[in-house]
Amino acid sequence: MRVYISVDMEGIAGVSHPKPTDRTDTEYAAAADLMTGEANAAIEGARAAGATEILVNDSHGGMYNLRPMGLDPSARLLQGQKAWSMIAGAEPVADRPAFDLALFVGYHARAGHPTGTIAHTYTGGPTETRLNGRPTGEYGFNALALGAWGIPVGLVAGDDALAAEVESWLPWAERVTVKTGHGTHAAASLHPERARDLVRAGSAIAVERARAGELRLLEVARPVVIEVDYRRALEADYAAIPPPAERIGDRTVRHAADDPLAAYRGFLAGVRLASLVE
Repeated sequence: MRVYISVDMEGIAGVSHPKPTDRTDTEYAAAADLMTGEANAAIEGARAAGATEILVNDSHGGMYNLRPMGLDPSARLLQGQKAWSMIAGAEPVADRPAFDLALFVGYHARAGHPTGTIAHTYTGGPTETRLNGRPTGEYGFNALALGAWGIPVGLVAGDDALAAEVESWLPWAERVTVKTGHGTHAAASLHPERARDLVRAGSAIAVERARAGELRLLEVARPVVIEVDYRRALEADYAAIPPPAERIGDRTVRHAADDPLAAYRGFLAGVRLASLVE
């Protein structure tokens, strides 16, 4: 059983405000340690359930946050800036899925969510992101691309707002809630050890359910349409540069394609271009 783990920081227990997620903040090192702890819990749960290969993708910010010496040595660690971002390393091998399932740890609610802890989608630019007309976030877009690669998502861990969103998008996935959002800059978190216990248990269940064939790929109707509302019109100007992006409305960019990976790539490129605007 081959397991892919994408680990973000904003959804980790004990991380309740945006500042500690920035490398320049005095509390960043503590947040990175918390992130490493939940990543280890996911690894341990997967191994206990029979995982034979585990790749952990550091998926926050510049993507070099996890402590290599502190990570469970049974897993490989992918770090650094990567073209495929939060799903890098999961690309098919010889046209076959590289992994049997994916686990999302430390994830968060979508951009524009009113109570989700540090809610956003990839950057601070988007104010709302939609997939085929329904608001969704990183968990949805990443699951869409992984699904196109034949990899189902078996677990999503983060706050209560995330769990509610994931229930409607990925109802087959285990949902682990490690904190309750109190607005976007505050949360009531479980103790890190308790959060790790839940992530560890959820990871094991996800692997067992994958082995039993109970997980599904996220698939949506074609054409796949991703729409992004940006804070400023200039950000939308930049995001609309790569084809086949289409500028609609004052601050919205639309990416549509029959191939879900093409829509995802357009969305990812657009978000990155928008982030260049000063």
